[in-house]
Amino acid sequence: MISSKANVLCVLKILEEYSDENHVISVNEIIQKMDTLYEHKVDRRTVYGAIETLIEFGYDILTYSDTREGYCLAENVFTPAEIRLLIDAIFNCEYISAKQTGDLLAKLRSFISVYERSDYNYSKVVKTEKKTPNPQIFYNIAALDQAITEKRKIAFTYCDYDYDKKLKPRRDEKDVGNPYVMTCDSGHYYVAAITQRHPQVTYYRVDMMKDIEVLHESADVSRKEAGLDTDKKIVYAFAGNPVAIQLHCRKQALRYVIERFGNDVMIQENPDGSFDAHFSAAPGGVKLWALQNIESAEVVSPKSLRKEIADIIKGSAYMKDGE
Repeated sequence: MISSKANVLCVLKILEEYSDENHVISVNEIIQKMDTLYEHKVDRRTVYGAIETLIEFGYDILTYSDTREGYCLAENVFTPAEIRLLIDAIFNCEYISAKQTGDLLAKLRSFISVYERSDYNYSKVVKTEKKTPNPQIFYNIAALDQAITEKRKIAFTYCDYDYDKKLKPRRDEKDVGNPYVMTCDSGHYYVAAITQRHPQVTYYRVDMMKDIEVLHESADVSRKEAGLDTDKKIVYAFAGNPVAIQLHCRKQALRYVIERFGNDVMIQENPDGSFDAHFSAAPGGVKLWALQNIESAEVVSPKSLRKEIADIIKGSAYMKDGE
């Protein structure tokens, strides 16, 4: 049983749940739902007063003069298109566990009316085969955010999959280091950090981290000293100083070059329909990208990176099969 002080909030909740631009609700229906949902009996004047208060407070509510039928909340916190975008994004985030994905989707669906929720029933079934088994992801994000904001060190256990498909610590002792920034790349969430084990900036998968401790010790290497004071092109979360890259590509690779390396890539069209791309990035990520797109792109420079890729190809099992 609730008190009359909550009338406005109850009416708002009913409008959020049971109305939208395609579904209006009458005063009598609001009165009935106040009784069934909240065991609270109100009269018509109470409902009118609550709606007037909500309109004065800035809620976009259509009234009888607009609909000729009843009331509806014309604009919710999120539009259905925004909800669909967010649901699809979370549904496909591999670094969020299946249970946490389901919980988040349920929260998002609460922002639209019960009539619109039926369009998102597919989201109730969360496939687990590509979801992380690590339930600490949100704690990790909160702890890392605290450490980055307060410029403090962290200690953490870094894990990887074993043959039983479960996450196991890579080593017995924890890694200790300075976290600087979190970023999402290629469908995974990373934190850039310098640790005692890796004195250069390294990107760690947040969903592979467990038991993070925010230490009282202040970070001993600043963001500027770590070389993270300016934006850098991150490719598959590979760290390293950026170098000048030149790619020679077929036309069909243009979309993938722009999507991976950004709109600031300089594109030079060639007479034969191919193109050369010029940009700066850490070579490790470019190497992985070039190997994945070997049929349509090749690294021209730096020569050292081109040789690395050539050596990988020559030493691969496919080349050995052809010997």
